[in-house]
Amino acid sequence: MVNIYCNSDRCEYDIRALVMAFFPYTAPDYHISEENYIKNHAEACSNENTDIYIFMHERSICIECKDVKKEYIFEDIPDTKKYRDELKRLLYKVLEEVTGRALMWGTLTGVRPAKLAVKRILSGYSDEQVKDYMKKEFFCSDEKAELCTEVASKEAEILKKIGFYKGYSVYIGIPFCPTVCTYCSFSSMPVAGMSNADELIARYIEALGKECEYIKKKFYGQKLTSIYVGGGTPTVLNEKYLKRLMDIINSNFDVKSAEEFTVEAGRPDTINEEKLAILKSAGVTRISVNPQTMNDNTLLLIGRKHTAEQTVYAYNLARKAGFDNINMDIIAGLGTENTDDFSYTLERVSELEPDSFTVHSLVVKRASEYRRIREADGIKKYSGQTVSQMLNMAMEYAGKNGYKPYYMYRQKNKAGLSESPVLENVGYAKEGKESIYNIVIMEERQTVAAIGAGAQSKLVKPYDPYSDEVTGVIRNSNVKNVYEYIDRIDEMIERKERWTYGQSVN
Repeated sequence: MVNIYCNSDRCEYDIRALVMAFFPYTAPDYHISEENYIKNHAEACSNENTDIYIFMHERSICIECKDVKKEYIFEDIPDTKKYRDELKRLLYKVLEEVTGRALMWGTLTGVRPAKLAVKRILSGYSDEQVKDYMKKEFFCSDEKAELCTEVASKEAEILKKIGFYKGYSVYIGIPFCPTVCTYCSFSSMPVAGMSNADELIARYIEALGKECEYIKKKFYGQKLTSIYVGGGTPTVLNEKYLKRLMDIINSNFDVKSAEEFTVEAGRPDTINEEKLAILKSAGVTRISVNPQTMNDNTLLLIGRKHTAEQTVYAYNLARKAGFDNINMDIIAGLGTENTDDFSYTLERVSELEPDSFTVHSLVVKRASEYRRIREADGIKKYSGQTVSQMLNMAMEYAGKNGYKPYYMYRQKNKAGLSESPVLENVGYAKEGKESIYNIVIMEERQTVAAIGAGAQSKLVKPYDPYSDEVTGVIRNSNVKNVYEYIDRIDEMIERKERWTYGQSVN
């Protein structure tokens, strides 16, 4: 049991996240009380729990845990950011000494570690200066500082190339799948066995069309940078509805002038020649064919209804259809896979020579069936060290085969099946085959108009002319439930009207 005792609710989220990074199998109990009460408790307490005591004052911070005590005193009253950063550094040092271990990402607990590096690169800092900054300010390891800087350098290069501050991007969500993978917690509906699937999809696409028409009018005259159709699995739509979706996109957006048009073909068992021809004729320039693993036993375990050979067949169909920018997603840490299993997946993927591939470290979401199964089976026996080895194997494979990392992110709620809850997901690509949308959505330097159930739009507020920096990002989420989205589409559009005028929308 880990207990956090604090005299303030200041920075509670950051404190929780860092403590959970050191103690990934626990959900710490958080207690906020007066300082004298906490000190009396500390003197009286003699149990075997890990108790962390944090005392925050206007110009000082004191943290105690077991026999370790550290304090930081500010010369002046600090601003919010400086206070938070020093608090996290102090807490990190205390927990590092108590546990005897360091975190590869140091004090960084957010989902976009490269964002800090990109900011400095765009401001003119050298790669060496950025690496040094990541290590000194956030205690990142040499390995992660190197990775973060390499990713940020490529992102900055592409952002400048596309003139990110002049355009906008569009995301369109298709929340339907053939079946739901056991590890998935997205609000995606399985169409297998759904009696009204055809009618529901027809109504959903009609609602999408209305939202697309609104975005077309609202962003008229602005440069469209990229379009991304994700899910779910967009290619679960039959040929009729896939064609209708592509027609809607083409009638509302200048597809030909966009830098990139991506569709997640995703599940190999949803791909055929006719669907690929529809996508190709609609101007789609990039697709994903995602095996997740090339081991059939694991595919069965995670609820994927396709085989590794179907992945190879679907991939070859896409090449035959003329697609010269194909991505493949794989997941490190699936099922009971070991490094030999992961090596086999890399070998099979290597034979296909995709233009890019993305390696995800398994995220065991609380709402997933996979988590329920694994908790019943003994969650702690699945080693995070193995997943880390897999990520290193993927990096080595990428380097040998001409791929370079170009975007990266981490997800929340990593604690679960891993001893290391902050492992990253990395996209690797051949030169010129990087996904522009992936960079845009990670770096939050361009407005993204998101369409569909559960889609979240991000309005990037004007840049500060003195620093070329974003002054803020305003989010706007559509309802997740498909039926509600259809019935409330006019409300979703009205929300976007307020959002596009820079008003916060819940």
